[in-house]
Amino acid sequence: MKQLAFTLLLILLTACSVMKQAGVVYQTGFDFSQVVSYSMYERNSDFVEFQSINDVTRNGIEIAIEKSMEKQGFSYTELEQADVIVSYHLIDQIRADISQYNKNVLYCAYCLRASNWQSEQKNWNLSPGNLIIDLVDPKTKRSVWRSVYPLDIDVEDNSRKANGKIKSAISAMLALYPTTETPAL
Repeated sequence: MKQLAFTLLLILLTACSVMKQAGVVYQTGFDFSQVVSYSMYERNSDFVEFQSINDVTRNGIEIAIEKSMEKQGFSYTELEQADVIVSYHLIDQIRADISQYNKNVLYCAYCLRASNWQSEQKNWNLSPGNLIIDLVDPKTKRSVWRSVYPLDIDVEDNSRKANGKIKSAISAMLALYPTTETPAL
């Protein structure tokens, strides 16, 4: 009986410990050590207008980004003074949205093989429910860092559970920000 209970406990602990992994790619030519401030695009800008995310989810994402960036020592500033612009996209069922988003942040997956990008995961699967976060160089308007995480918010999830998934995902994603202590992937 004790062995059966121990086996069940071990199975439950193993199942709970399986964590999703955030994928990340970034441009090694960008000086991430000089970044001290960030901003986000305005909600009424053309940049975010095409993406249909409800206000509750959008608020959750933006607050989680702000808290995670603050925790890492970055300060929020006006768009014109920011060292990077944090952008995000929640993939839905329409593939054209991801294509439009990639154009907006000048992200080119095919260019990764021929450039100075560093990654563990260059060919991740972009599926509905995945959250993308990009750090955009305000000078070139081009993404210099991208992370993808399977958010998997279910329609049955209440707002507390959905917000918890958003916070966990963004924390895991932004924890992969390249620092001088971060070894090359």
